[in-house]
Amino acid sequence: MSVEFHIQKHLGKAVASKQSVGSGLFSAYQIQLKNGGKVFIKYQKTASQQLINEGKSLTLLGKTIHTPKVLGACEFCLILEWISPNNNPNLQAQAGAELALLHQNTAPFFGFDFDNNIGTTPQKNAPDKQIESWKKFYWQYRLLFQIQLAYQNNHLNEGEYQRLLSVENQLEKLLADGIQPSLLHGDLWSGNLLSGKAHPYFIDCACYYGHREIDLALTFMFGGFSNDFYHNYNKIYPLETGFERRKPLYMLYHYLNHLNIFGGSYHANVLDCYEQINSI
Repeated sequence: MSVEFHIQKHLGKAVASKQSVGSGLFSAYQIQLKNGGKVFIKYQKTASQQLINEGKSLTLLGKTIHTPKVLGACEFCLILEWISPNNNPNLQAQAGAELALLHQNTAPFFGFDFDNNIGTTPQKNAPDKQIESWKKFYWQYRLLFQIQLAYQNNHLNEGEYQRLLSVENQLEKLLADGIQPSLLHGDLWSGNLLSGKAHPYFIDCACYYGHREIDLALTFMFGGFSNDFYHNYNKIYPLETGFERRKPLYMLYHYLNHLNIFGGSYHANVLDCYEQINSI
């Protein structure tokens, strides 16, 4: 079934034209409707729950921060309002403030109601496991999963694999027992932050409830976030002492994920994180 079919099915409107706006795991299009409006659609030919789950996640985030409005979702597509890029000089300050508000949403347990993806990698969220320990969740469902996947994909040799497994021994020293589950964006790099005219829009999330610092750690990895972002975040929800020591531990998850998706160009980053963690 075509993109045009799904637009008609979900919105009851005809397509005047469509323009590809990127490719990856899904096809993506800007749709010009015959009534003059525009929408954005992610589309896949093979049915799965992934786009349905992404729609649910954006709707959840949208209760606290700005996300594109979900107009329709099914096993084949996710239809969102079209966001026209604008030059907003307050983007960074607003984004930091909104993220701080998002992280104040809590839950009884770590994880999420369903598994999802971070990029093209499966992200296991322990639905129905009721995990109260962040150390347990972060090791079993984040680091260990990625380490084993990298080893299976031949991105790590035996020695590197064993060294990374030893990171588990550092968790007791680095992670306190009282860490609370915060609602996370999950994949917060600068490409997943759009500048609207009046405020930012957060897109392409990989939501779950975890330690809020893992969202912040990713923002330091690839740039694109200014001092205004961090200043406003800390003004609303100050980071706890020791974040700089824990940052390599949280960067490790994201660098392992990039290693598994993109290959050897991230190998050195993974080993550098290991060295920093091991030297603490």
